[in-house]
Parts: sequence; C-alpha cells; structure tokens
Amino acid sequence: MREIEKQLLSEIRRVMAEKGIRQADYARAVGVSRQSVSSYFQGRRGLLTDTGKDLLEYLGVEIRLVPRKEPTGGK
Repeated sequence: MREIEKQLLSEIRRVMAEKGIRQADYARAVGVSRQSVSSYFQGRRGLLTDTGKDLLEYLGVEIRLVPRKEPTGGK
C-alpha cells in the first residue's frame, strides 16, 4: 500500500469512528459484501479508485490538498 493510501485510510477510519459507521454499514448501504469493503481497509485493493471516491462521498468528506508549511524540495 502506498503512503498516500495509508494516510487516506487513517483519515477514513477516524471519520468512520467519529460517525459510528462500520465497514458493514457501508457495505450494506452500497450493496456489496463486508469482505469486499474489508479488502480496501486491508490494503489488498487501492483506495484511489471510484470505490474510494464513493466511500468518501458516503462519509460526507472530500480530499483537499493543502500546502505544507515548509517546502520539501519540490519545484
């Protein structure tokens, strides 16, 4: 799993915990198995897909890019 996906997954887990949403709740809402949803959370499937986008929409959150306080050497 790529670092960006780890960070995204960490934030998704945090939001789900805050809202009291379980993987099974999301799976039921979109009509897939909990095992299918679990595969994203275990890193067997990438989150940077339409499914990941659908999960963010379900949670009512979005990804935003914000500048770092100090540049990391990028141009």
